[in-house]
Amino acid sequence: MLDEAPTYIGFVPRGAVSEPGNPDFDFTLNRKDDVWADNLLQLYEQAKETQWNATTDIEWDQIPELPNELEWAVCQIMTFLAENEYSALYIPAKFMSKINPHFVEVLLYLSTLVNDEARHIEAFTKRALANGGGLQYSSNLTERSLHSLYVQEDYFKSSFLLHVLGEGTFLDLLTFIEEHAPDTVTRKIVQLAKIDEGRHVSYGISHVRHILQRNPQMVKFLVEAAEERNQYLEGSGTKENTHFIEALAIIAGGGRRPDQLRIGFEHVKKLKEIMFEHRIQRMLQIGLDIVTAEKISTSHTPNFM
Repeated sequence: MLDEAPTYIGFVPRGAVSEPGNPDFDFTLNRKDDVWADNLLQLYEQAKETQWNATTDIEWDQIPELPNELEWAVCQIMTFLAENEYSALYIPAKFMSKINPHFVEVLLYLSTLVNDEARHIEAFTKRALANGGGLQYSSNLTERSLHSLYVQEDYFKSSFLLHVLGEGTFLDLLTFIEEHAPDTVTRKIVQLAKIDEGRHVSYGISHVRHILQRNPQMVKFLVEAAEERNQYLEGSGTKENTHFIEALAIIAGGGRRPDQLRIGFEHVKKLKEIMFEHRIQRMLQIGLDIVTAEKISTSHTPNFM
């Protein structure tokens, strides 16, 4: 495997003999260190072994009839999850077309990631529709937050923002929903999605660490990416997606009565604290110092992803 692949190789499989005169392809990620992660092959095999089917592996006919406030909360949460997963699908798909096929291992793994997110969108949307509740509300903050991820054109920064910070925080969110889901079917959907998301986070951590171990000075670009995103989101006019936060409190407290909401919001507060600490832990894993990790974790989007 070459450390840097020429663009004129095009789609010729690595190891095959290329005839002279091929056109120059416009791949922009041509260096191995720009895309590589030491656990790529392991993650790819895990992805193949743990595929699940959102039609046949979920007992859709076993979803119970829930009280109105709980069904609304589940539907609102599923709406938020699906919305975020669209960004997690589009972003790696966008970069795949820029990666030189010489590094086929990266392309194969990212293809499983895109497939994972498509399956999550399907499952979350189906759950919102299953009991007649339907898809609920989006917020300007959520869309601005996801847009700030989508427009990032630097793969190093994008991998950090999406996989390490965004999907890392998303893992904690899925754990929370798993713990407080009002029915076993919703819980199973989230459990299966969480297994997939764990692989995505693992790739991001390994990929960013791979780069920082070889170029420690590049940490400044991660700080820059987090600060740029935070500045962009300051124009959203709100600090939280209130519909979504209320929905989390409802499932955690068991309903919408004042005493239930009080309990629920305490659980949500604790969730945010866990997210903050776990973001720091993940950044320490990639090689950031504690001061920088705390600074970035503090400025992370209230949209979670």
